[in-house]
Amino acid sequence: MKRRILIAVTLTIAMLGIVACSSRASQLVANDSAEFYSGAAPSEAPMARMVTIEESGLADNAASQVPVGQERLIIRTADMSIVATDTEEALASIAAMADSGGGWVVSSNVYQSSDTAKTGYIQIRIPAQGFQSVLDAIAGLAVEVTNLSTSGQDVTEEYVDLSARLGNLEATAARLRTFLDESRNVEEALAVNTELSRVEGEIEALKGRMKYLEESSAFSSITVNVTPDELAQPIQIGGWQPGGVAKEAIEALISMLQVLANTVIWFLLFALPILLIIAIPFVLLIWFIKWLRRRGRTDEAPEPAAAEPSPTNE
Repeated sequence: MKRRILIAVTLTIAMLGIVACSSRASQLVANDSAEFYSGAAPSEAPMARMVTIEESGLADNAASQVPVGQERLIIRTADMSIVATDTEEALASIAAMADSGGGWVVSSNVYQSSDTAKTGYIQIRIPAQGFQSVLDAIAGLAVEVTNLSTSGQDVTEEYVDLSARLGNLEATAARLRTFLDESRNVEEALAVNTELSRVEGEIEALKGRMKYLEESSAFSSITVNVTPDELAQPIQIGGWQPGGVAKEAIEALISMLQVLANTVIWFLLFALPILLIIAIPFVLLIWFIKWLRRRGRTDEAPEPAAAEPSPTNE
């Protein structure tokens, strides 16, 4: 009987310590414990609730005060808008800053804002101790800084509160494991194991939140929007761009030279062999006709007459 009373009181304390002094939760837990452990004395349940409420209040008061040796956890973020001579070069320099400083690039994008200019943005994460130095270095890359906004969120109190709650839950989980080992029947084991699983789930959730706060405060976030410098863009007068006209002329010249080169190649490799094949029979025929004509002229030529004797003087 005493053993059952001890288990009922301890389970009630564990369940009420998690919900931070909620009176409704206290009543529900007390009712559940009274139903399951029918042998527990009714006069002991209020005493257990009173002890739990007092302990929870002390824990909340301790968590709300930041310990003297606790390092401040501040999540810093910055948004910048700069004007740069070369957008792609500026983005590459900012990415190199993040890599060399022990950070990384979260996202980056470049898009064509006009025929001759590109606009882009980049988001980086850097160690918190180099936050201001990186901002100054980015400003040094810009022709002009058009916007700069920074913010810091102090999450130290939340982290301390989570740490205190984590300690209480881990202590509760340790007691529940002890009760699980000492359970005498299946019903007691199932009840304790269910509560232990719930407590362990909350422990994992608290650890995940604490890890997020630690990493967010250790690495600051900087987002930079880069626009091109209008004075550094090509000259454009009344919609006429000399650079564009020269480019089109060069492209037309190259296209014409390509056409001529292709024509020569086609003539040498395709047309010339065909012309030779067609011309050879005609050349031979013409040569043969000329040969026959020369031979005919030779046959028709008259033989020279015999020379008459010259008269002699008698």
